[in-house]
Amino acid sequence: MNTSTEATQKLEQALATTREAINVIDNLIADHDYQDVASLVGQAAAKLLEAASALMQSNDEAGLAALEGADDLLDAVYDIIDGETDED
Repeated sequence: MNTSTEATQKLEQALATTREAINVIDNLIADHDYQDVASLVGQAAAKLLEAASALMQSNDEAGLAALEGADDLLDAVYDIIDGETDED
């Protein structure tokens, strides 16, 4: 049987793995064309995982703050994408 505690633990594991991936992306040996966008998407994913974990713990303030952070990061992603497509 699944519990909210188990869900929170899985979310925290996913968050740790996501943060590790972001660190790898940010420290690649050779630059990658989409490295900046991939890092921002990873950071947004981390914020969404933080939000889910906070909400599973009934911490709505932290959950909503993390959602806003994810939204800001995704806005930055779209700004980069829009800037790239405007150059074409």
